[in-house]
Amino acid sequence: MPKIPVDHAIAEQIRTLEGPIELVDANGQTIGVVRRPPTDSEIERAKQRASRGGETLTWEQVRSRIRQETGE
Repeated sequence: MPKIPVDHAIAEQIRTLEGPIELVDANGQTIGVVRRPPTDSEIERAKQRASRGGETLTWEQVRSRIRQETGE
């Protein structure tokens, strides 16, 4: 995979932001999206939410519910 070095300030911005980050050029055109690995605290928070015993759905059930709500 090719590597493109970025300056320290931009690297720090990427490290501190949460979620996906859209990279754009000077004209606002999308170059790509950075998806950083989740932090340990984000993983722990997700595990806690998943273990609350709420209803779980398969992907097919999710798709079916979306179709019902959108009238498809």
